[in-house]
Amino acid sequence: MKVACDVKGTLMGDKQTQVLKILDVLSRAGYEVTVWSNLYSYATDAVEELNLKAEAYSKRSKSDFGFDESQYFDIAIEDDRSQTYLAAKQFIFVDDIPEDMAQVELFVKELLEGQ
Repeated sequence: MKVACDVKGTLMGDKQTQVLKILDVLSRAGYEVTVWSNLYSYATDAVEELNLKAEAYSKRSKSDFGFDESQYFDIAIEDDRSQTYLAAKQFIFVDDIPEDMAQVELFVKELLEGQ
C-alpha cells in the first residue's frame, strides 16, 4: 500500500501538523510514504527538512502509468482538487482534513474502513 503527499499547500501548508499526523497513522498501518511535487527539488527538500522516512518523487499522472491502476498510489494527499488526474486511487484533500488534532486519527481510521 502506498500513499503520496504533495508538498506546497499540503505538507508545507496551514495543516502541516495534521498532514504529518495522517502520514504517521498511514505509515503505522503499513503504507509506504512518498512525498511528491511538480518540482522534484521541493519533494527532496521537504523529506530532508522534515526528516521523513519517505521517498521523493516528481508527481505522476494516470497516463504516466498507462492508466494501469495497479501502479497507482492507494491514497494521495493533495491541496488542489483539480489534480485528480494524478496517479492515485483515492484522494484526501487538505480542506477535508479536520482542524482539531483529536479528530485526525479518527478521520484516517474512517477513511481506511471505507476502502
